[in-house]
Amino acid sequence: MTGNQGKLLEAKHVFSPLGFNVEQFKIEGKVPEIIEPQCETLEEVAEAKIIQGIELLKSIGKEQDALLVEDSGLFIDKLGGFPGVYSAYVLDKIGCEGILELTKKYVSNPASFRASACLWDGKKIHRGSGICSGKIVNSIRGINGFGYDPIFIPSDYLENSTNGLTFGEVKIAVKERFSHRKKALDGIFSSFKNTII
Repeated sequence: MTGNQGKLLEAKHVFSPLGFNVEQFKIEGKVPEIIEPQCETLEEVAEAKIIQGIELLKSIGKEQDALLVEDSGLFIDKLGGFPGVYSAYVLDKIGCEGILELTKKYVSNPASFRASACLWDGKKIHRGSGICSGKIVNSIRGINGFGYDPIFIPSDYLENSTNGLTFGEVKIAVKERFSHRKKALDGIFSSFKNTII
C-alpha cells in the first residue's frame, strides 16, 4: 500500500523470487488515501497504516488478501534524529537541498535510514524492522534511487561497500545489499515463513 514506486520495486525484489505476486494496492484504479498518523516512532506509523489498510480491504470484501505497508525515515544524529518520522513531509517541503543546508555546519554527519514494515497475511500481522547506518554527504550525488538516496552513503559492511558512493549513485541491486527497507522486509518474511512451516 504505497504510491512510491521505489518502495514497490524493493518489495517486488524481496517477495517475487519467493513466489509472491506483488502489486500496488488500488481501489477502482487508484491508490487509496490513508490518514498519515502523527506518531513518535516508525513502528507506530506502520501499525496505524496497516490497521487502516485492513479496513480498506474489508470494505471491498478482500480481507483475506495479503497487504504490506512500510514506513521509513532518515535520522540524522547531529539534528537530534530529524527528520525521522517526518521524513516524507520534510522531503516534500525542503528537499535534499534543505537537509544539506541544515547539516553544512557540521564536519561529520552520521545518520541512518530506518524502516518498519507490517504484513497482513489475511489472518494476522507480521512485523519487521531494519536500519542502515551511514552518513550525509555535502552535495547531491547521483540520479538513482529516490528520496534522500542522493545525499546518503551507507557504512561499509563485511562484504558490502558502495566505495564511498551515495545510494543515488549505485544501482538498486547494490542498494539492496544495505537497505533498511530490505532488512525490514526480510524480517517480515522470516516471521511469515515461520508461521506457515
